[in-house]
Amino acid sequence: MLIGASIQTYAASENTEAWWQRYGDERDALYSHMRRYGIHREGVAAMRRLTESAPPYFDPHVSLASEKLLNPGEYYRFEMDEFILSMKVPDMRAVPGNWIWPYTNTRTPDSGMEKLLAREKGALKVASLGWYICRGLFSPGLFGRCETAGMLFVYRVLQPEERLRFSTPERLRELSGEVLKNSIRPRDEVERAIQAGSFLSGAGNRIHLDPESVVINGRVWVRNAMDSSYGRRYSYMTALSSDRMVGFGFGLPEYDYSADPDPAAYPAAIKRAYALMEELVASLRIARVNDDGLPDPFVIERVEPAPLPVREKLQTAQ
Repeated sequence: MLIGASIQTYAASENTEAWWQRYGDERDALYSHMRRYGIHREGVAAMRRLTESAPPYFDPHVSLASEKLLNPGEYYRFEMDEFILSMKVPDMRAVPGNWIWPYTNTRTPDSGMEKLLAREKGALKVASLGWYICRGLFSPGLFGRCETAGMLFVYRVLQPEERLRFSTPERLRELSGEVLKNSIRPRDEVERAIQAGSFLSGAGNRIHLDPESVVINGRVWVRNAMDSSYGRRYSYMTALSSDRMVGFGFGLPEYDYSADPDPAAYPAAIKRAYALMEELVASLRIARVNDDGLPDPFVIERVEPAPLPVREKLQTAQ
């Protein structure tokens, strides 16, 4: 029997405690199956059928709670049309609410996905992840909670008028610089807000790292970093084809970075966050299904995707 074949579609009028108990049991069974045999299209399709049965709303872009499925040393793996993005799962305690969207189809979307793409203007989440980086209850010097705010991956369909700006690393770096500069509030605008006693979003924004090109496992990415009042966020972008791109951000824990510019003086938790970011970025790989080998300005060296998790129980699966 196919996994999820027993899922029934209940009318919205069955929004009862018993209905939600059945819903939870079906969901737990799907997670249990994928935990044992791995994440696969059949399981994700069954999860979509289940969520479509839940009143009053469903999302055709199926997300999974990654901490229920993956272990340190295994790989997050995302199939985005003809592209495979993979990244190693770190040996770090995840913040509750880590979500992954394993399969994204924007080339031949069904009606539900077409509506979602229109609503989100072609931008879809691929992963929303975060980790605790403090070893104790408190970490001196930090503001707020002791966790990273990354990584948030977004896969996007480029509009015709955008494609030239993403066509080469040099043009993408120029675009990234413009976005950074537009994020800085003019000094006179900030001063007027202070005098008026009003809140001005982005008033504390400062450029920490100007856009630069970096190579990660054979692919060119453009990265930059922006400081806010008590935060720092690194952004990475790359074009996958003439009409598709992917980007991610990694947010460091809250800290007054501008008041302490020397990285050697950062609290231990911040240093651990940097080490985590470097570990994850170094493991990041993008491969293309049925690669035609044509020149790509963002590809220095073509790579194979990272391996899927191999579990002992998988070998005996029927």
